Amino acid sequence: MHHGKVSAEIAAGLLVLKESIKEAEIPSSKLDETINIATWNIREFGRKSRNEASIHYIAEILGQFDLIAIVELRNNLEDLGKVMTYLGDSWRVVYSDWSDDRGGNDERTAFLYDRRAVTHTGLAAEVEAQRAKEGDEWVTKESYWRAPYLCSFRAGNFDFLALALHARWGTAPPHAVMNYSASATGSSAALRVNM
Repeated sequence: MHHGKVSAEIAAGLLVLKESIKEAEIPSSKLDETINIATWNIREFGRKSRNEASIHYIAEILGQFDLIAIVELRNNLEDLGKVMTYLGDSWRVVYSDWSDDRGGNDERTAFLYDRRAVTHTGLAAEVEAQRAKEGDEWVTKESYWRAPYLCSFRAGNFDFLALALHARWGTAPPHAVMNYSASATGSSAALRVNM
């Protein structure tokens, strides 16, 4: 990763962040053996411009992983482009269409990946709710707050699908909310995959 010339304040912040990352003991991925996968809800990413320090810090965190699902990516992709610049030429992104109704908040889902460890193999699709036949029509009984996003990837000889879902937590009626029994520990998660 190359942050380029940064202010003394940003450099100091990056040093503190790197120390926190070191303390988190995120293992390095090993070519053809393991990959590090994460999800991150970068709240309203792209709704309004982030300051320069935030862009550097986001890039530094993302750079610890090989494949990252990002939710709440807004339709303005300028900040994402800045992050991609700091991540470097080996990084790519694939993202869904945005939801352009009020409930969708102009949000989309993205997968960022480091081509040195992971490649996108072509499949990218939004998941639709299952339909059932009612009379002469096929209709959905449920809907997603935002459609889950599915992409295919390869790491070494390991082909896999990644699914990102921006779930809405709560107790509203089942047609409006997916209510999970699992407990949430935050707005991000990480996974290490052995191949």
